[in-house]
Amino acid sequence: MQLLWRLTKQFNGKLVIGAVLSLSLVIGGVALADDKNGEGAPDPAHTGSTGTRLYQPPDDLLSPFGDGSEGRRGGCTGDAKISLTALAPQSHVGQTASTHPTFAWFVPDTQSYEIIFQLYEYGSNGSRNVIQEIPLQSSPGIMTLSLPKDKPGLSIGQRYGWRVVLLCNPNSPSSALVAGADIDVVQTPGTFSDSLDPLERAKRYAEAGLWYDALAEVLASGNEASILLEDLLKDLAELENLQAAENGSEQGQRLTQIVEVLDR
Repeated sequence: MQLLWRLTKQFNGKLVIGAVLSLSLVIGGVALADDKNGEGAPDPAHTGSTGTRLYQPPDDLLSPFGDGSEGRRGGCTGDAKISLTALAPQSHVGQTASTHPTFAWFVPDTQSYEIIFQLYEYGSNGSRNVIQEIPLQSSPGIMTLSLPKDKPGLSIGQRYGWRVVLLCNPNSPSSALVAGADIDVVQTPGTFSDSLDPLERAKRYAEAGLWYDALAEVLASGNEASILLEDLLKDLAELENLQAAENGSEQGQRLTQIVEVLDR
């Protein structure tokens, strides 16, 4: 695994990049500041820093097979204002054009716990068949994991599920926190150019509805993409809140809280 980078808080409250350890899979972290303001209300008028919504979801807005986040709210210690959260759509299925995509989630606890990443495919009856299971150690804030390029990738045209299980107490399975989402693997749009710089490529991905690829480019760009990261999360929070009355999801509220933490 390769622990690419971690964004940490400077004393003046801005995010900075710290380089960290190399391993064989790609994982990274964005450091978590203390959440002092509690839960925040989403801004329904948000249209991104450019005046338009950056992330444009797929036209079909297919419903996920999986059930997203599970378990109790908050962190392992019970005093966190933010829950373990998959940084991915819950009201529709996020897309990727990569056969080795990057997955990202937010960990509320400053203390490190064992965390298990699971990737699974769906059986004909909707059952989950785990195809990869990777043990990790949690770090506070945003963590990422990319499927290694030297291993077989995901199949285009297929839907997969993923989740992370935070083991608060290995001897008490009921205390675990769980978050995840579905992901559809699609063809790369023919209009994309490899000559684009990472941030422009992230914007193109977002406009094309490729959530996972847009987020991966932004996270890999580190501190220089912090505003773009917040815009992406705000856009998704807005979309999730539009569906919250129908599906009861708290994803939009959670994403808004995460943006507030990153913005301090």
